[in-house]
Amino acid sequence: MGAKVKDSTSVEMHDVNEPRHNAHPEDDKPHSWKDALFGRRARKYAFIFIVAFLAVLTVKDVFDLFEEYFEYPKESDINIVFNESMTMPNVTFCMSRAQAWSHFKLNLSAPADEWDAVVDENLANMTDHDSFMKNPWDYRLVMEAYDMIATYSSLERETTAHGSARSIHVFKNSPRLAAKRKTFKKWRDILDSRRITFDEFTQKTGIEVLRRSMQRFRRRTFDDDDTVIKTKLRISWISQMQICYQPEFDKDNFKTIDDQGVFFDMLLSHNAENTEGQKIDCMSVDFHGRPSSLNRFMEGKGRSRDGFIDELCLGQRHEVTAHVTALYQMLENDEEGTRCRDVEDGEDSEFNCRSRCRMEMIRDACHCTPLSLSYLAKKEDMEIFPLCDYTQCTVDVQKGNYSDTECANKCFPDCRQIRFEVDHSVKGRMLRPDLTLVELSWGPFEYLTMEQQWKYTPTTFIAALGGSIGMWLGLSILSLIQLVTYSYTYFTKKIVNEKILKKGNTFDRKDEDDEDGDFTIDNGTERKKMSLAENPFAEFFPGGSPEQPKRGGSKPNSRQASLDKDGGNTQGYSANPRA
Repeated sequence: MGAKVKDSTSVEMHDVNEPRHNAHPEDDKPHSWKDALFGRRARKYAFIFIVAFLAVLTVKDVFDLFEEYFEYPKESDINIVFNESMTMPNVTFCMSRAQAWSHFKLNLSAPADEWDAVVDENLANMTDHDSFMKNPWDYRLVMEAYDMIATYSSLERETTAHGSARSIHVFKNSPRLAAKRKTFKKWRDILDSRRITFDEFTQKTGIEVLRRSMQRFRRRTFDDDDTVIKTKLRISWISQMQICYQPEFDKDNFKTIDDQGVFFDMLLSHNAENTEGQKIDCMSVDFHGRPSSLNRFMEGKGRSRDGFIDELCLGQRHEVTAHVTALYQMLENDEEGTRCRDVEDGEDSEFNCRSRCRMEMIRDACHCTPLSLSYLAKKEDMEIFPLCDYTQCTVDVQKGNYSDTECANKCFPDCRQIRFEVDHSVKGRMLRPDLTLVELSWGPFEYLTMEQQWKYTPTTFIAALGGSIGMWLGLSILSLIQLVTYSYTYFTKKIVNEKILKKGNTFDRKDEDDEDGDFTIDNGTERKKMSLAENPFAEFFPGGSPEQPKRGGSKPNSRQASLDKDGGNTQGYSANPRA
């Protein structure tokens, strides 16, 4: 027995700081099916598999998130708006030239010299800008001015780019247009001498045409104080087919629509005798405010026809009720079918952009500014490109290829789109057959809004990234930063150490360890080093960080040391319990 005790004591009395080694490699092998399924090695491999699997899921989610982010996804917010009032829409009325000219009594048997004498006499009495713009015109002046503006509009705008070049060529060279070229030159000289712009000339001509027809043109309210809103008339379009105009208000007279019902009315007269037997086109109204009824065709293919009605025929009382059904606010984009741009104050609308393309095409062909498009020109450009005199412009319509398509493809619709619903009803014929009444009414104030927004902002993307990396592995953005920093530090030190070892140099490990922490926290019981280069998985893999020393023995404050102290065991856990 004594020998046995001596042997056991000699076996177990060893240095507690000496690491233990397995005498037999077979000891790590499982001894039963329970050890194989639930033993230490099985748990270790299961943990590694789970972490690897979750890491793959995390990488996949992060990759999908980045892929989606760089596709710039959008989302839409849909609401119903209940308004207390509505903004006065930009309404455009159009009537045919035959209706507008019905008040002019033409004497076709009168000699042309008599006509010219009256025109010259009236022009001679208007010696300056103010008298030209303020004095009433004889109908002969009105018809000549209207024909001049309409001809230039047809040449420059109401046709294709190549058709415009061909029309310019015909206007210059056709013998039957010689009298018209002479008349236009006379008016051009008058405008230059009176310093009148072509836009002012257009406004004056249109107002002189309409003042003979317009009996009432007013904005209406339901206020008890009988508020009078001053309404001006602005000409938006003159052509051989029609004349279009809009109500215009200054800042003090621009009122919102606060009640349902009639908010605008217009009473027109025409000469029934002059229109008898003629087919007069009905008038139109456009709640989108496009300059003419033709603009919806000029802006592009397949556009919506909402907010437009062209059944306001003569001699009837018409009630047109409109309301907004939807307002769409899209994000600027270049995608086919949805491309658009936000139109800010001072920027060209799509129609003006396309008109500017036509102006540039004519400038390239004739080195001048087209008269009907001169409102788009800058003052400094007018010195380089003066107003066109097409008798001096030479275009080769046979060999020349005139197009503004490339420029027009850069003109995008407005990202803010409003959709109107318009109901039209005829309330019967007027008591006087030469009168036509149009009343515009507003329906409900509620409508649907859809606003596009970017799905990800920098803040929401970072939040989504944090959710993706934290979903499976419980990591955070800070953990991700630590992982990158740790990986960089680990591989850098490994490479540096290998190079130093290859050169046979030595270095002080203690100095390196002192530089591992970015800062130190003292909680009263111990001083702990903190670093961005710390291994975020150190909790699962202790001792795996290059910043942490390998655990060859127990630290003073470790669980090992405390148990040794409390239990009085100086031999460590390998002591024989039977001793």
